[in-house]
Amino acid sequence: MQRRTVLAGLGASLFGGIGTAFAQGYPNAPVKMIVPYSAGGGIDAVARLMAQGMGEELKQNFVVDNRAGAGGMLGAEAAAKAAPDGYTVLLAGNPELTITPSLHAKVSYAPLSDFTPVALVSQSPNLLVANASLGAKTLREALDAARKTSGGITVGTPGNGTPQHIAVELLRSQTGLDIVHVPYKGAAPATVGVLGGEVSFALVGAPPLLSHLNAGKLVALAVTQPRRSPLVPAVPTVGEALGIMRDDDFVAWYGVLVPARTPAEIVQQLEKAAFAVLQRPDTRAKLAALGTDLVAMPGKQFAERMRAETKQYGDIIKRFAIKAT
Repeated sequence: MQRRTVLAGLGASLFGGIGTAFAQGYPNAPVKMIVPYSAGGGIDAVARLMAQGMGEELKQNFVVDNRAGAGGMLGAEAAAKAAPDGYTVLLAGNPELTITPSLHAKVSYAPLSDFTPVALVSQSPNLLVANASLGAKTLREALDAARKTSGGITVGTPGNGTPQHIAVELLRSQTGLDIVHVPYKGAAPATVGVLGGEVSFALVGAPPLLSHLNAGKLVALAVTQPRRSPLVPAVPTVGEALGIMRDDDFVAWYGVLVPARTPAEIVQQLEKAAFAVLQRPDTRAKLAALGTDLVAMPGKQFAERMRAETKQYGDIIKRFAIKAT
């Protein structure tokens, strides 16, 4: 019995030493950062900012690998199945990490158990906007004006099953208004829709809206989060505008994760590198230029947020029987 105990202790010590030595030599090869969307979008730009910065901090190349498809699920699946050695990281958002499990019957990965969160990087406010020609300055005025038009209250979003779609369903339920959800194939088409008068409102993330807001073509009426966004501080929350959805948080966030079972020492190195980038004096301004607010949340708190948000979205999806298509 004593011999077995000694051998077990030696084994644990040996493998623990190997893990520590492996982590001390990390990274000695390029690190792949999977982004589950095409190049050129908002999340891709955030990923490239983080990849460059983390590469500089760890003195190794971080290569962005765009794996688009299936609403972000293909890239997330590839990351979940990668070797847990620190040489594959994922920069992803809430659609594929906290909404997908409740929205799709068959998902090949389990976000809460297949990933270890490293750091929540930033979040973009979802803005409810209207065409300036509607002549409304507040959300209440805009809803009243739209209700009187032949088309009624129509809200365009980036698609079925997105955070914006879920927010629209909750808005309809809590206001009692006859709101028609119009799903587009992405934020850019939804923005074009409200600019062209196809819909009376659009609820999308900030990046494609900023230039149109600055040009006076669109009016920002509310953000779907508990507090005002530093990116658009003059825009009230839905809670302020209508007295509802005060505690509901519908934002688009971006975070760094690794496959589960990645050695803790490597996770710590990645988290340290990510925070070094996020604490640089110019990072906040660079993220703001991309339409997203710096968050800088450590991995443990990020994991807690994922768990809470998964339940939040799951409850709403079940309540309103929201479908992906």
